[in-house]
Amino acid sequence: KRLELGKMKVLILYFLLFVGVRAEAENEKNSTFAIGTQSMDIFQKLFKIYKMEEKRFDMPLNHFDLFDNTTWKMRYFVTEKHYKPGGPIVIEVGGEWKIDGMSLIMGPLAELGRDLNAVMIETEHRYYGDSLPFGTDFSTENLRYLQIEQALEDIAYFIEHFKLHNPKFKDSKVIVHGCSYPGMLVTWMRLRFPHIVDISYASSAPLGVGLDYPEFYEVVNDVYANISSECSGTIKIGVNQTLELFKTDEGRTRVRNAFRKWDCGDVDEMNSMEIFGKIVGVLNVMHDPSQYEEVACLAMSMDTDELEEFERLANFVILKSKHIASCKSDPNAEPDLNSIAWAYQTCTEMGTFQTLNRKNAHHPFEMDMSVQESVEECVKDFGGIVTEDVLNTGIERVTRRYGGKKPKVTKVISIQGTHDPWKHLAHLEDYGPEAPVWVIDGSHCADFSVRSDDSKEVVEVREKVKKLITKWFKEISA
Repeated sequence: KRLELGKMKVLILYFLLFVGVRAEAENEKNSTFAIGTQSMDIFQKLFKIYKMEEKRFDMPLNHFDLFDNTTWKMRYFVTEKHYKPGGPIVIEVGGEWKIDGMSLIMGPLAELGRDLNAVMIETEHRYYGDSLPFGTDFSTENLRYLQIEQALEDIAYFIEHFKLHNPKFKDSKVIVHGCSYPGMLVTWMRLRFPHIVDISYASSAPLGVGLDYPEFYEVVNDVYANISSECSGTIKIGVNQTLELFKTDEGRTRVRNAFRKWDCGDVDEMNSMEIFGKIVGVLNVMHDPSQYEEVACLAMSMDTDELEEFERLANFVILKSKHIASCKSDPNAEPDLNSIAWAYQTCTEMGTFQTLNRKNAHHPFEMDMSVQESVEECVKDFGGIVTEDVLNTGIERVTRRYGGKKPKVTKVISIQGTHDPWKHLAHLEDYGPEAPVWVIDGSHCADFSVRSDDSKEVVEVREKVKKLITKWFKEISA
């Protein structure tokens, strides 16, 4: 019997590796990892076939000061491979990562662009990737132009001037898409600039910013608990045992030995909290492929009965770490400017700090992590200029300007996932008659991240999105 269980576990591990490779590919894009250098020749050929051009655009630094003429170079990709007169401008709005143009070549947006004979564009967000107004000087003073309102103005200004410099697109309708934070931006473009953007498609947009967000880990816990109480219980007990082991030198040595084979960096170069942070990151379910947790929990349950929960957890984390791109770390890497920029946005306008409370039965870890700790990190990171009052004012301003979870918009399609830890920052019912919200059985941006094991529901929602956008486009073009 034990031999047969061993064979079954080997099959499960092969399955995890199979789906994990695809998950890693998607995570690398979602987490702003660059395309592997061994594949660059292939992508260069694709760029040539699709007539893809990488360009720069002079963008005002401050859209709200008439007397400031300072500009910076915004990077974008564009292809007219499938364009025909009468076709729309379809834009993939970039977020907290370096854009690569691939969404214009493959995936749901590329397919939509082909069907509608569109010119396809991907824009890079200010302060991310290579679109750096002050180069690598990320002083707090220079970061003050990193605001949501400036980013929305960037998109509107770009569309207007792209049409101005390319008269054949003067009357083209504009369709925009964004995943996660860019999903927020494209939703708000229809609110702020309905005369510039005609249709928006938002994947997993967490519109409801706020200071505290305990629901993030509640969703993580529920995903595992819905598989089995044994799985969620093993994780909870294993995490608690890990925290106890951190309290002694002998225990810390045991933890390092247990996690030594993971792909999250050298445990000997990490302190206890860095190790724990990686464990928590691996247990996150945000970008996991369909049915990943079910199979992973089954594999963990097949560990021998003699193993305590800590050891089962370590085996689980080691296995999953090999499939999670964001877990990998390069000790020689240069400072991650994207992370600095995103931290600034979080500390000034977003909030939504992922807090933990040991008394919350829906949290997978029996520990406390308060809002105040996160605010103190913001103050430390940004020279004391950022305070809790500044953050609260920023959050209030974003909510006042854009309407919170349920904005009054039309011709906006929103997709949310049942397994998405950010889903509680979204309204999970229609905004209105022409603003449907479709909730699918999937994780963060599951509708936009194509995988070979996508569920029938995910495949069907992509078709629904395409049909409705096509319908709206025909109506407004008539």
